[in-house]
Amino acid sequence: AFVLLIACADVATLLVARAASRSREFAVRAALGAPRHRIIAQLLAESLLLAGCGAAIGIVLARWAIAALARSDALHLPRSGEIRLDAAVLVFTTAVATLAGAVFGLFPALGASRLDLVNALRAAGEYSGLPVPTGPLGLSLRRALLIAQAALCVILLAGAALLLESFARLTGVNPGFEPAHLLTMQITLPSTRYDWRRQIAFFEELVNRVQALPGVAQAAVARTLPMNAVIATPVAVAELPPVDLNQRPTAQMQTVTPAYFRTLAIPLRRGRPFDDRDRDSTHTTVIVNERFVRLFWPDPRAPNPIGEHVLIGNGRNGAEIVGIAADVHDRALDRDAHPEIYLPLAENPVAAAGLIVRAHGDPHSLTNSIRAEMRAMDPEQAVSNVKTVEETIGESIGQRRVTLTLLSAFSGIALVLALIGIYGVTAQSVLERTRELAIRGALGARPADILKLVLREGLLLTLAGIAIGVAGALALTRFIASLLFHVSATDPAAFAAIAVLFIIVATAAAWIPARRASRIDPMNALR
Repeated sequence: AFVLLIACADVATLLVARAASRSREFAVRAALGAPRHRIIAQLLAESLLLAGCGAAIGIVLARWAIAALARSDALHLPRSGEIRLDAAVLVFTTAVATLAGAVFGLFPALGASRLDLVNALRAAGEYSGLPVPTGPLGLSLRRALLIAQAALCVILLAGAALLLESFARLTGVNPGFEPAHLLTMQITLPSTRYDWRRQIAFFEELVNRVQALPGVAQAAVARTLPMNAVIATPVAVAELPPVDLNQRPTAQMQTVTPAYFRTLAIPLRRGRPFDDRDRDSTHTTVIVNERFVRLFWPDPRAPNPIGEHVLIGNGRNGAEIVGIAADVHDRALDRDAHPEIYLPLAENPVAAAGLIVRAHGDPHSLTNSIRAEMRAMDPEQAVSNVKTVEETIGESIGQRRVTLTLLSAFSGIALVLALIGIYGVTAQSVLERTRELAIRGALGARPADILKLVLREGLLLTLAGIAIGVAGALALTRFIASLLFHVSATDPAAFAAIAVLFIIVATAAAWIPARRASRIDPMNALR
């Protein structure tokens, strides 16, 4: 909507200038008897024709843009194959183009039809300004449109800047493990053919077979894969004062094979990883993360929790803590690590689990080899959801990436349109003031003085638009606060950067007509 308004403001500015240059033509038509409504109808017809042509070109460009977005693997768009231009979109586009052409073509038409015939005809083809509608501050329509353009553009740029800063911080989050070169796939063993003993044997043999494949660095099996939902359960520590089950905090549970921590490169802060000692069903062991330790032992001077026993769910027998692992963002990068308990798969069999493989090179190159080992173990067993961990992380932040990409594209288009508007208004102002500037030059004004004069006028309008835009952005960016990660919706650094950027580009846009004004030859202009 903002980009549309900026584009319409640009078109209205150009139509005002075009109508002003045709003032003598309209004066002649009026002198020959053309009523005012005929002149308004003619200008509206021309603006609607321009809007229709623009909409037609826009539809073609939209088809290309939508096709490019749908094919983009980086954006991870859900159901991208269903995104298309349909009849509803075309009707909506036509209606918006028609409405915009009518509304924004009406203002210059009203100004062009309200003429002083004597003065317009006396100009004999010279350029003369038109009486155009003015705002409450007495600004001309073109200047008011320029300020509105700048304000809307600053709002869009502020939103894009906040999302960009947020996205940069999100992608810079350390997930707690090394996602590069990791391949994952989902395996579900049918309960009719696999009891708990066969489940344990199958996954352990699969890990050994995959570990022996060329190009494999490490392999492990886990109940849930990185960036997927993890089961949570109430927990307590047996050595601490007892707490009722419904009042206990929850911790995420993960069932893993011994090489899990080496495969994902999760550091062990204390204790040991799982090994063959953790196969005794009479002595359950667990590894907890640092967040779990901080939950139950918040005092850093507390005794070493290794050897303490964790009560899981409504169980009465505690599981001994044998290790403490580093925290991991295993649900999403924008979610803090939760208390987590790791259980050995040899003591806690599961029918559905994920295989995680760290490759020396391209992880996808191992897919066929792993499938062959699976078929050798069980010809009827299949794998699903084969992807790298980097792809999974990309999908987890896909919505943010789409929002950032689209808003950045809209902001870039808005900035270009705003620059066109600044250039057009400044150039039109120079054209209207040619005589004045020539007289200034004839009376001794230096080219640098005229350059400063024109630039100052354009920058004052730009600064007014920036002030309004910053105020509008402060009010509107709160609506995207839920999309921001560790960034305030009123981040002063982002707003200051956008203001400086816009001032720089606005100065560059106004420089060309201002430079042209400083080179006006007073003799030729006055003649």
